[in-house]
Amino acid sequence: VIVGGIGVKVNAHRPFIGEIGYFVDEQYWGQGIATEAVRLLEEFCIRELRMTRIELLMQPENKGSECVAIKNNYLKEGFLKKAIKHKDGTLKDCYLYAKTV
Repeated sequence: VIVGGIGVKVNAHRPFIGEIGYFVDEQYWGQGIATEAVRLLEEFCIRELRMTRIELLMQPENKGSECVAIKNNYLKEGFLKKAIKHKDGTLKDCYLYAKTV
């Protein structure tokens, strides 16, 4: 059973920076799946891809993703205006959380 997905986008100009993105099917929310998935992918990014900075972007109303970031010790660095493209094509504001190693 697939309950979600996760991936990392490597910055083309600064390959030591990655942005983790993920989703979890709503019926599986609140079970720690995203928190653990982010932790595991972060370990891979640091160990295998030699990244020194990992970023998470999320819409301000997405409190679940904010909890995932905080549980994984990411720090809120800022608020980005019109930085995420929504599925309907509109641009949405987001929080930037990041961790450096």
